[in-house]
Amino acid sequence: MSHRSMLRRGRKAAVATVIAAAALSLTACQSGKSDAAGAPSAAASADSGSDSDSGSSAAQGSGTPAAGPKAGQGSSSNGSGAAARNGSKASNASGNGGSAARCTTAALRAGWGSSGGGVPDMHSDAQQTAAVWLKNTGGRNCTISGFPGVQIKGSDGGSLDLPRSSKKPVPVVLKPGATTAFTLRLLPSVSSGDKKVEPEMVLITPPNEKQHFQLKWPYGGAILDQSGATHPGTFVNPVNVP
Repeated sequence: MSHRSMLRRGRKAAVATVIAAAALSLTACQSGKSDAAGAPSAAASADSGSDSDSGSSAAQGSGTPAAGPKAGQGSSSNGSGAAARNGSKASNASGNGGSAARCTTAALRAGWGSSGGGVPDMHSDAQQTAAVWLKNTGGRNCTISGFPGVQIKGSDGGSLDLPRSSKKPVPVVLKPGATTAFTLRLLPSVSSGDKKVEPEMVLITPPNEKQHFQLKWPYGGAILDQSGATHPGTFVNPVNVP
């Protein structure tokens, strides 16, 4: 074999080697692209699995008592708690406003005088005003409305039941320790020939109650007895109405 023939064969072998190497390199590159394309698919599968697990946990949290405390940390539980607190305040506001039970004699105290009552002048021939206060001594709110019963007991054994005025009652809610009042309109007797009652004791029955208070009369004098009169000068006004 000549020297030229050997060179040609050597070049052909080298070229074949290069082509083979290139082919192997191309195959490896294609194999790498296939793996890279497969990776997102695997990642998507993992994300999908994560969402599924999260949904399952939420379902267990809402339906499994053991998961209740965890669910309680969510906004829905907080919102429910706030609503309960507001409801409690609302309930309390509603109790203070007009849903309180009636004031009973046992949960009240009574006495003479008020800021608008003053002291009646029993030596005057003009109509006078006396006031009686009622205080809630109980531990909860109570509602009082209407006319109290008032009977004046005389020192001579006589008595005088006071009629009601034409004024309309106004309900009032008394908190523990709070007071309200009502007024008595009195027509004193200053003439020796009058039919009269000299007050000694006054029986006060709160509205819608049967038990009464006994208050000693502190003002002296006498009240003109107009029992049976169409428009007597002595009468009682409703609670909380001047």
